[in-house]
Amino acid sequence: MKQLPFIIQKFVFQQESLAAIVDMDDASGVEGKIPGYFVMSSAPPNIEEAEESSEIIQRQSAQGIDDIADHLHRMMANTADGTAELVITVHGYNTSRSGVEAWYKNIFKYINRHDPAIAAHNNRVFVGYRWPSENVALRNPKKILQALQALPPLPRDVLMTGAICALALLILELTVFGETIAGFVISFLLVLLFVLGTLMLALVVLRLVVYFRDSYRADNFGVLDLVELLRQIDQAIVKRTAAEMFPNTVGETNHLQAMAQARGYWQRRSQNKVRLSFIGHSMGGFVVTNVVRILSDVFDTASVEKRPDDHIGDVFSLGRLILASPDIPVLTIVSSRANFLAASLRRFSESYLFSSEGDIALRTASTTANYIAFPSRTEARGYRLGNVALQNKYGGVDDYGLINLVSLDQDFSPSLPIGEAIARSKNNVMEQLFLTYERFQKRGVVTMADLFKVQASGDSNRASVADFFTYFDCTDYFDIKYDPNTNTCSAKPTGILTRALGHAILKPWDYFLLTLDYALNKRDVHGGYFQGQFSQQLLYGLAFLGFDDYLHTFDADAQVALSQLHLACQSRSIQGHLSPICYRVNIQGGNLEGTKAEMLEAIDVDA
Repeated sequence: MKQLPFIIQKFVFQQESLAAIVDMDDASGVEGKIPGYFVMSSAPPNIEEAEESSEIIQRQSAQGIDDIADHLHRMMANTADGTAELVITVHGYNTSRSGVEAWYKNIFKYINRHDPAIAAHNNRVFVGYRWPSENVALRNPKKILQALQALPPLPRDVLMTGAICALALLILELTVFGETIAGFVISFLLVLLFVLGTLMLALVVLRLVVYFRDSYRADNFGVLDLVELLRQIDQAIVKRTAAEMFPNTVGETNHLQAMAQARGYWQRRSQNKVRLSFIGHSMGGFVVTNVVRILSDVFDTASVEKRPDDHIGDVFSLGRLILASPDIPVLTIVSSRANFLAASLRRFSESYLFSSEGDIALRTASTTANYIAFPSRTEARGYRLGNVALQNKYGGVDDYGLINLVSLDQDFSPSLPIGEAIARSKNNVMEQLFLTYERFQKRGVVTMADLFKVQASGDSNRASVADFFTYFDCTDYFDIKYDPNTNTCSAKPTGILTRALGHAILKPWDYFLLTLDYALNKRDVHGGYFQGQFSQQLLYGLAFLGFDDYLHTFDADAQVALSQLHLACQSRSIQGHLSPICYRVNIQGGNLEGTKAEMLEAIDVDA
């Protein structure tokens, strides 16, 4: 049996309808209407712990692949429109296994038992994917000792020398030399050695923060193992198609011919493929976009002509991309050069970004770590995409909701090419999105338009990669916390990701208070999107239903439903900026592929 680089278990409901994770051969519990699977990369946190999975685990993983493929294949045969969808969630940096399991259980419970609109779509399969992330270890004595032991000889010796010199410096200053030239020279040398030792200690701290280690694991284990999972599911569905087309196939040669015929069938089937959607949180957004990058054949005709379609492998087509606080360079929505995110966005039918100006986990940990690794000369370009915010705050109720709704209604005539409509619009997303407070800027902030003008030497009002996204800025999001698995709510509404004070721009004092809140576990500034009652409805609704079907949960009339979504966001102090593509397709009835082609042409011609 081929070694699969992951372990597969399944989600079920056990006592009191609590979601649980059990082995594939465990018959206890009840499966959901929307089946769920927990897939974990078998790569260990440290390479010394690497070992082959047991035969039992491998057999269960193979069974998991077969079950997922069976569900999807059966759904395509039994649903009226012949479609099936696979929705994959990927967690972020510094996430323990227990934390990941709790979140994925919540999703499984939410989509099956809490949201009737999602549960009614029984042609979905949910996969919660875990890559080998590691918790920050600043308070763990065992991991601190391991980090010291793992230091290479030179920095280890410098660190020890620095510690000894610090002690010697203290003794000499207190007892021997006093204010003499010799004392000054010796003190200077000891201070120099102490500083070098401190620098080596910084290496240990960086290891304990685990950012670089998680980044390596995400890139080399998380991405590749998820690619292999999708490849195995793809192949398993093709096998089922081959068996259906040629039920009496005997012999290896005939089997290979049947598989070739089945692949040809799927390649000719441009519609009704298995829809593949992703929810990526934090570093999980990096995992998702790189998976899509690998799965996309950059040398196919469509890609060479810069018109890539949404087809992935033999049986998949890309659906929706939801990024929550993505740990991705902010310039990915500005520059199109060697842009892995732009290459992915071209293939998805819908793209959403949930962000918060007050996400200090990204603003401090990620940005500080990338100060060393990310090739940027300036501070602003080192920020991450999860930190962008919308600057439309003037102290009134109109600050919130879909802030470009009026502009879309007035400026986006159905007869006007979408690139031209974006250029004419009075509410351009690049002017609205900003990164950080900076007192010397004209408006007090660094906007994406400021970066764009420098980066592209062009007009920031033209169509750009940023226009693919619909944005939800949750900086001031105010709501009750809700746990779907235990069905419990907080006593009263509160600021979910920040203190929700409604400030136009967060200042250093605000960040200090948020740091205290995060450290004291008062609020999750990085992952609060998955705790708020409305944000869960919004995020999971978009992921499992898509924009059009999610709007129908408000009203059958799309225009009325859009207004109600606007009011729902407004009442909870969420700022939204609707993608022109989304508006053109779902509200004005435009063709998705034609609209995307117009957008890509506008971007490429202007570039």
